[in-house]
Amino acid sequence: MRLKWRLIGAMVALLVVLTATIAWVSTYAARLYFQEVNQKLNASVAMYVVDRLPLIQSGEVNKEALHTLAERAMTVNPSVEVYLLDPQGNIADHVLPKAEMALQKVDMVPVREFLAGNGDRLVLGEDPRGADHKAFTAAEIRHNNELQGYLYVILGGARFDEASNAFLGTFIGRITVAGLLVVMLFGGLLGAHLLLRLSRPIEKLQSAVGQYVDSGFTDHNLLEEVPQGSYEVAELKQGLMQLATQLEAQLKQLEATDHLRRELFANVSHDLRTPLASMQGYIETLLIKHSTLTDAERREYLNTALQHSHRLNRLIVDLFELAKLDSGVMEPRLEHFSLAELLHDLVQEFGLEAENRGISLQLELAEAEQPHMVQGDIRLLERVFQNLLANALRYTPPGGEVAVRLAASELRVGVEVADSGTGIDQALLPNLFDRYAGSSSNRAETDFHGSGLGLAIVKRILDMHGSTIEVRTQTNEGTRFTFDLPVQAQAA
Repeated sequence: MRLKWRLIGAMVALLVVLTATIAWVSTYAARLYFQEVNQKLNASVAMYVVDRLPLIQSGEVNKEALHTLAERAMTVNPSVEVYLLDPQGNIADHVLPKAEMALQKVDMVPVREFLAGNGDRLVLGEDPRGADHKAFTAAEIRHNNELQGYLYVILGGARFDEASNAFLGTFIGRITVAGLLVVMLFGGLLGAHLLLRLSRPIEKLQSAVGQYVDSGFTDHNLLEEVPQGSYEVAELKQGLMQLATQLEAQLKQLEATDHLRRELFANVSHDLRTPLASMQGYIETLLIKHSTLTDAERREYLNTALQHSHRLNRLIVDLFELAKLDSGVMEPRLEHFSLAELLHDLVQEFGLEAENRGISLQLELAEAEQPHMVQGDIRLLERVFQNLLANALRYTPPGGEVAVRLAASELRVGVEVADSGTGIDQALLPNLFDRYAGSSSNRAETDFHGSGLGLAIVKRILDMHGSTIEVRTQTNEGTRFTFDLPVQAQAA
């Protein structure tokens, strides 16, 4: 069942309960009001009668006087019932049939309360017929100032109960019931109308959400067309639109990630097949022409196959390392170390390759009070500089220069790796640090020493150290990579 019908059903049920409660409370309050008015109007009747008629003489009940009193009273007001009580509250005499009597004694606490209060508020006493407590009037009967008993008059007796129980059959009763039914019907119709009107924006919003889902979560404008409605509906709509916007952005991101994943698989497959095919070709050539090849040719073929195997191994290692960095499971093991000492070692490590390529490799250190101490993972940062230096040497022609420069400040140490090589195509700069984005440019295709993943690995590692790498380049004039490292622990 839809929400609006459940709400209407609940409202109707609540309206019925409220109407019945109001009717009962009104009837009960009217009954009490009538009894209170009746008691106040007749509060002095019992006292007046006691002063005029000798109801007890010489300790004996004057039955004739009591019966005369009861007949007169019931003739004037058929709803009253007259009882004569002794000082303890026992019913000494009455004019009702014995079969109607349920009590032989009346609780005297309400009687004393009534006599003490002078009729200023409603006091209900016991009805000897065993009915509910009712309004009454009472007076002490004294002789020579000695208490002989009480005159106890119920003001709403059996006749009153009969008339009250027949209320619904009276004209006033029918009018009252009809009025309550009209109020309930009108209230139900008005409430249903208001609920339907209030729920209409929610239904429209629900319909718009359904259409949005059917559209494949691609058109959140369907939600914007829904009318605002109440404040709560407007807030719900705003929240749904924000959720839809984020969902669409995430879907686009997933699509982009999926596209990159497909490109990555294609590039990886290509890069894996190329060295494997080359290795296979040279090895097959060795096997087929083994007897006709000279020792120099065999050595050349073997060296070429070995280079391809090195490239294949480097590609596999880079893929595994990049996967670990992207997964977020790798945490840097921070330590305080001298960045200058690490770079001295790396410059010596790459010195022979630079010399063989005819390239000048220099380390330039700005003066600093501390020997360029930084906080970081020395193993991961070593990989950063290895990748940057390998790229710089790879794309710098013979006679060129590669320089690593350090500049220390109070909180961070600035790093620059510059070369005088071929530069990078400006169109590739926005995605330079993505996987394979830098595998080709104005520079030559990745050679045996590169996998095309080096810069992506560099960025991931520097991100882990809370650092951002920047690049400035110009075609045929060189490239500069700059970043800084914290002196104190600031790992991201």
